[in-house]
Amino acid sequence: MESYIVRLYRRDTEQAGNLVGLVETVGQEQQRPFHTADELVAILSEPHPHQVRNTQPVLKIIGTGKGNTR
Repeated sequence: MESYIVRLYRRDTEQAGNLVGLVETVGQEQQRPFHTADELVAILSEPHPHQVRNTQPVLKIIGTGKGNTR
């Protein structure tokens, strides 16, 4: 589970989706700005850059039977 610090500097009272702030992932120095609620959700929804991804190739299994002629 990731931990974040969200700094909200300004909010438009007439348009609730207009926000200005920064998101910082705890343990990293990088800060990411956001200007709308959608941008904030997108930042928080991104996968962590240190997540291990499966990099092994996918093998296709070819069935054998009467249809195969070599």
